[in-house]
Amino acid sequence: MREKIKQAVEGIVERLRVIEAQRHYAAWPDSPLRPDYWQVKERTKFYALDCGGSGAFMVDKETGEIYNITGIGRPDYRKKMTRNIGNVLTVEAAYLHARRWNYVRDNQGHVPLPEGWTC
Repeated sequence: MREKIKQAVEGIVERLRVIEAQRHYAAWPDSPLRPDYWQVKERTKFYALDCGGSGAFMVDKETGEIYNITGIGRPDYRKKMTRNIGNVLTVEAAYLHARRWNYVRDNQGHVPLPEGWTC
């Protein structure tokens, strides 16, 4: 299963690179800058999917579940419950790319406060 997940991660990253390049050159056709580069970094329990110099997602090596990140090398387990992205074996690259900035927001674009908190 681990080998299947590793191959799926590498395949997704290749498709993410293509999507990133297409969006970059569609927006800035004459730009001398290159699009952000997607890469995989192998960690102890996770594969880290990074775009440019920033982390984007973490993929569990055992289950293939995809997590947003909450910090450097830290999967966001809480957001997994509210904004489930899916599994690397079944997710589409375009869907994953669209969730790169998958913040928990209400309809007005505000981040809701935890229950009992006030500003």
